[in-house]
Amino acid sequence: MAELKLSHIYKKFGKVVAVGDFNIDVADGEFISFLGPSGCGKTTTLRMIAGFDKPTEGIITIGDREVSNAEKGFFLAPEKRGIGMVFQSYAVWPHMNVVDNVGYPLKIQNVPKEERLKRVMNMLELVHLKEYAERFPNQLSGGQQQRVALARALVAQPGLLLLDEPLSNLDAKLRESMRFEISAIQKELGITVIYVTHDQSEAMTMSDRIVVMSMGKVQQIGKPYDIYTNPANQMVADFIGLVNFIPAIAKGDRIFMQGSENISFPNPKQIAGNAVLAVRPENITISKTGGMVEGVMHHRFYMGDSVDYRIKVKEQFIRVIQKGSDYTAYHNGDKVFLDFENVMSFENEG
Repeated sequence: MAELKLSHIYKKFGKVVAVGDFNIDVADGEFISFLGPSGCGKTTTLRMIAGFDKPTEGIITIGDREVSNAEKGFFLAPEKRGIGMVFQSYAVWPHMNVVDNVGYPLKIQNVPKEERLKRVMNMLELVHLKEYAERFPNQLSGGQQQRVALARALVAQPGLLLLDEPLSNLDAKLRESMRFEISAIQKELGITVIYVTHDQSEAMTMSDRIVVMSMGKVQQIGKPYDIYTNPANQMVADFIGLVNFIPAIAKGDRIFMQGSENISFPNPKQIAGNAVLAVRPENITISKTGGMVEGVMHHRFYMGDSVDYRIKVKEQFIRVIQKGSDYTAYHNGDKVFLDFENVMSFENEG
């Protein structure tokens, strides 16, 4: 296990700042996800931690030793950092069976054959592949190959495990099951994990904390619940979960929904002028008898356990998610009323 510290990390390609002033302290045994859209800098940051890319500025510390210090010109090679890494592509060797694939890191460390086999079999049992020990990669499913790659990264007992979009090539059902497997293994071993993903569901379900990134900058670091319920800005609110953005005007200690002098919400951030109200679809209730806002039911999408509604309020569509049993209570064209809870507000970034 290992602590990880990034202090004022920058990565520049000419005048382009791929990662700007990244700072984080990761505790021993913590599971951290770097989350954001393509091109936000999350994989570049992971590569700097791994030692594949040199930071332009800043210091990276793993455990009690610096592995990169741009100011001093110090840079430790990847193989000397005591890390394991699993890539998006499984990168399992087709000419080796499962045992040899998993045991390869121990072989190059000159671990005796008997000890090597013992550790490999223990790891295969952990990832539920013991019965596939003699098979070759072409005899395995995508999920099994990904578990081989995970076992290979863990068998050398690294202090830090880096995972770069490891589930993106799997189908949805397998991806979901693998989330829980990786999380269970991490907790059992108590290993420190940095996990790169663009999938907010993965980040929310697996992480102790999430680092939300956009355009090379950290937008927010926090626990999944805190980031979901109290996003730092519109970008975070939009990227984590579903949200309705409603134009508004801030006046004093209230924020008024645009076009209405009657519908307003508290203004705890003391925003002035143009603002945006944000409300999650599950925090809106529908009624036929009365409520805060009047609208017209435009469309319903039945999802089984839930219904995804689109309700037209003046010129804007509001998305509402309610339990599936309510599906027959409303029909397209019905006049309905909406009530909002847990409304968030931001300065208008447009």
